[in-house]
Formats: sequence, C-alpha cells, structure tokens
Amino acid sequence: MQRNELNPLQTFLNEAYQIIFGDKSGAPAGYIPELAVVDPNQFGIAITTSDGYTHEVGDTTTEFTIQSISKAFIYSLALEMLGPDEVLKTIGIEPSGEAFNSIRLNDNNQPFNPMVNSGAIACTALICQKYGKRAFDQIQETLGGFAGRQLDLDERVFSSENLTGDRNRAIGWLLKNNKNFDCDVEEVLEVYFKQCSILVTAKDLSIMAATLSKNGINPVSKSKIIGNTTAIQTMSVMVSSGMYDYSGEWTYKVGLPAKSGVGGGITAVLPSQFGLGVFSPPLDQLGNSVRGIKVCQLVSTRFNLHVLEIEDDVAENMPISYDLSAIRSSRARSTYDNEILTEFGPRAWVLELSGVINFSGSDFITRSIVEAENKDFIILSFKRVSHLTTGALELFRVFFEKVRLKDCQIILSDTTYAEDTTLSLFGIISELIEAHSICFGNLDQAIEWVEDQLVTKYSTNRYKGDGLISLTDQPLLRDLTDVEMLLIQENLIMTEYESGSKIITAGDAPDGIYLLQDGQVNVMIGDSTHIAGLNAGTCFGELALLSPDEPRTADIVAKTNTNCAFLSIEAFQKISSINAQINALILRNLSLLLFERLKQSNSKIATLSKN
Repeated sequence: MQRNELNPLQTFLNEAYQIIFGDKSGAPAGYIPELAVVDPNQFGIAITTSDGYTHEVGDTTTEFTIQSISKAFIYSLALEMLGPDEVLKTIGIEPSGEAFNSIRLNDNNQPFNPMVNSGAIACTALICQKYGKRAFDQIQETLGGFAGRQLDLDERVFSSENLTGDRNRAIGWLLKNNKNFDCDVEEVLEVYFKQCSILVTAKDLSIMAATLSKNGINPVSKSKIIGNTTAIQTMSVMVSSGMYDYSGEWTYKVGLPAKSGVGGGITAVLPSQFGLGVFSPPLDQLGNSVRGIKVCQLVSTRFNLHVLEIEDDVAENMPISYDLSAIRSSRARSTYDNEILTEFGPRAWVLELSGVINFSGSDFITRSIVEAENKDFIILSFKRVSHLTTGALELFRVFFEKVRLKDCQIILSDTTYAEDTTLSLFGIISELIEAHSICFGNLDQAIEWVEDQLVTKYSTNRYKGDGLISLTDQPLLRDLTDVEMLLIQENLIMTEYESGSKIITAGDAPDGIYLLQDGQVNVMIGDSTHIAGLNAGTCFGELALLSPDEPRTADIVAKTNTNCAFLSIEAFQKISSINAQINALILRNLSLLLFERLKQSNSKIATLSKN
C-alpha cells in the first residue's frame, strides 16, 4: 500500500469514488454539440486544503470546459477591479427564482445576480468596458491565477457555443437595451463564450476553490489573487445562487458555497479549510453534475461541514483554570510566605486559554472575568492560543479600553507567537493591551509576580520582615535545640552578594549549602533559561549533602542584593562527628523539603487533571 493511501481523507475519497461511480443517471449537456459527445464515465474528485495539499482520485487531470463555474471567479474579478458599490449598480445579488438562462431582469432592469447568464454577461461586459480588446486575456490570466497554472481555450467548444448561443444573444441585447453596458453586444458575447470555454480539471477547480477559502491567496502558488473582502462577497453569492434552481436545497442539504457548470464540473468551498473540485459530465434536469452533487453531499454530511454546523464550545477556550492555593510558580518561598499563599491564593485566578479564540470565545472569557468574585488578580495565559479573530480582537479592545474592574488587576502572559516573538497575538491593539494590563513573557513569571503581590498585601499585619530571616525559621534547621543551633552558627560563614553576581556555577564541585537569609536568587541554565527562584527563608545547594561527589547542575544568580549563611561540607561533617543527632535531623529535614516539592508537583498535576 502506498503512503498516500494510508491518509484517512484519501481513503475516504477512494471509497466515495467507488460508491458514487455506479450512478449512471443523467446525461451530458445536449444543447451544446461539443458537450453532448463527451465520455459520461469520466469522474474525478479533488480536495485541496488551505495549506496547499491536494487529495485526488479518478480523472482529476482530465480537461473539460469550465462553463458557468467561471461566473463566480469573473464576478470576483469585477469586484476587485471596480469595487462592490460600482458592480451593484449593474448586477444584483438576490436569487432569481428563474432558470439560469432566463431572459428576464429584476424590477430595476438589472440581472438578479452574477450566477445566472444575464448577470454573468453583464459582469463580462464590465470587464470589457475596463480592458477593451484585452478583456479575454485578463479573464484568462485571472482564472489561471486561481488555478495556479496557465489555462487554455477549447476552440471547438467556443465555436460550438458561438454558433448556438442565440438565447444568450437575446439576453445580451436585453441588457444593452436597458443600458446595463455600452459595449458592442457581439464583442461581449465573444468574450463570454470564450470565458466559458476555458479548459480546467477537477484538480484545478479544487485549487481555485481553495484560493477563495484562503481569502484570495492561492495555497499552492502562494500568490494573492483577490482581496479578503472580495473572496467573502463572492462566496456569499455562491451560497445563495451558485447551484441554479437547486441553490436552496443545496444550502439546506450541503451548506457550502459552490458553483456548477454544464461541462460537468462543481467547485465548493469550506472557508479557511479546503476547496473541492468534482468532474462528471452526466447532468440532472437542473444542469448540475449528478455524481458531483452526491460527492458534495457525502463530504458535507460525513464530516459535518455545513457552514452553519457549529461544533465549537466557547468554554473550550479556557480549558484550564485554577487559583494559587494549590498551584505555585517555580520560586521556592519561606514557610511563612507559603502559609500566606495557601490562605490567600484563592484570590488569584489563572486562566490558561487555548485554540482559536473567536467573537463568542472572547465574550465568554471577558464575561467570566467580569463576573468573577473575590479576586485580586486574574492571569490570562495565551501560550496555547494560536489565533485571535477580528471579532475577538474588537471585544478585547473594548474590554481593556473601557472596562475597569474594581480592586482586581489583569495580568497577561505569552502574548507573542512562539515562532516569532516579535509578533503579538493582539496585533494592532498590542499597545492598548500593554497600557491597560501587566504583561509577562511566560506564565511562571506572571504567577511569581502575583505571589509577591499577595505576600506583600496580606503579610503587613502579621510579619514586619525587618532584618535577616532567622536561622530558626529555616526549614532545613527545624527542630534543632538551642545548643545544636549554636554549634551550627559557629560554623557558618556569612556572605553578601550584589544583584547579578553568580553564587554557584554549573559544573562546580559541591562545596556546601547556602541558607538564604535576605534577598532573592534565580536558578538558571546558561544566561537565559530560568528554572526556578528562591526567596529568603529557603536554601540552595543542599543536594550536596546527599551527593557530595556530583558537580553542580545549574547556575545560582543573585536576583537582588543577597545575604547567605554558608555551611561547608567539611564543617557539616565536623559537626556530625561531634553530634550525630544534628546530622540525622538535617537529613530528615532535607527529605521533608524534597517531599514538599514532590507534593506540590502532584497537587499541580491533580488540579490540572480536573480541568
């Protein structure tokens, strides 16, 4: 089995081809002689995704004439060339309720929409008025841009249509008589017949549709063919009028912007995801490919792809939420600080957001923030957010510009794209966001800052924090008697370090342990990777007591001016020889410290697993 056959979408297309190929109903278009003689067994399906990959099965490279499918893409050319307001002066956008080749205009003497023949001819006339003799060249170039290759003209089909196109001539003269265009009717019809006689394949149609899906950018060639607004306006008319008199039922059953042609082709779009192209000449009574209709119905229903089918749950944008009573930053803190955070941690709420946040998602997030009670700080992490839609950005803009939460501060983290840290998820409102919130590069930094604020805010009446942290408050020296503590103090070396100085270097021999009595230090790997932080009342280098032969594994750098009490390995061994009880107590306390770290990690895992 070939590798591409293991692809699940390719497997589905192979199965769909086999199921639908057996339908022999319908017949090729008979009113154009050259179309009446095509092989009815030809059948191809192609899907091109928004990243430019094409899945295909059957006759996907067999050329056939584009016919009415061209109407959608030439309408986009007119919109891009003249602007929607100018085009609307000539061509309406309402379903006609008439046959596609009806010789009738709306109450304003305009074509009903650009997908019926009168609207398509009027659209071609607009291009003729703009480009004159170069009109067809421009049309051919535009269709080739959508397909990502040069497209040729089928001269025989053009001649056949030109000889038998009396009804379209009647439509052309009707338009001319009602002043829908000023060009020569025959010149317009010649361009129109040529436009319909351009050769494409099912694969071409899938790429052309994928270009609409990707807001006008060809996903294969990467070329910008039309603008975003033009693509949306084109797909909008395709939804309402792209499938002739079947358009209403099509929208009801399939729900994808689409356009069919009597050459046997159908192209359909799932915005932002893929383009679909199908070729099968036998048509139903309404002029649509029988097998093509079945393919589109099967794709839509099997994968729930109707544009009105919504499976997203806005609550999924904030799948992880917790407070700081159980989950903390990587900074180690004193026993007293941890007691404060356990008590007041619920006053800080963390929301780890994810996915693509759209209009409804941003409403749910901002509404949840506004309705939150008893919170001093709310942290929003955007680390797992891939995109903010335009609607989401506008709601966030209003929120940060207008909303003022009483006694609650908003903190943001991870607001830049991981692959390019110079680009912000918030785009043009980045400066506004930064002006009305506090932003951190990662979530751990944000949590650490909030912890500091909570400790400062809620410790004022309980702990003055003057001077150095007493050695008796060091967890590593817990339960030592006064005599034992005095023995420890006699062997300590008091050291001071300026902010930014390196206290321990990775690879150094483990010479002793440091009891941090004042200030803060950071645990670093290299110059930029922050592992953890330590506050006064904690210790570092303590694993030297367990593995005195293992070199240091990280740098310890003073974040602030720092005071440490240093106990060397030699001094510890000397004390242990004098009083074995001290050795046992310190090793017990070290085990308890490691256990507390493990318990905190398990608590974090347990809390996150509940989300």
